[in-house]
Amino acid sequence: MHFSLELEQTLEWVTNTEEILKILLDSKVNGNVVGITALSFGPTIAMTAVDDIIDVKNDKIVLLKENDLLGIRLTESEILLSEIVRVCPLKTKYNDPFHVRLRDYRRDDQLPLA
Repeated sequence: MHFSLELEQTLEWVTNTEEILKILLDSKVNGNVVGITALSFGPTIAMTAVDDIIDVKNDKIVLLKENDLLGIRLTESEILLSEIVRVCPLKTKYNDPFHVRLRDYRRDDQLPLA
């Protein structure tokens, strides 16, 4: 999911690690979508939700939904908190009916013909 520079500038990005973690925990608990920029994503922004957050030695593993809001498979669904550059909390729920149907349609459309 790609965004124009103009739209990106209107989003409220958070770069503080403690605030990022709060936003990710909120996504995990409430199922809301977050925009995530991370080193492993390259120049793209992932618009998805958090499945889980796992403590590891000096970091945390953030388990993301495997597909973004539109049903496109993420290149990485497990990332370290330390590699997240910034996040943007959104009010959109990952499982709102419109986006669920859109992901289902996209998945069904990509199934091989029998």
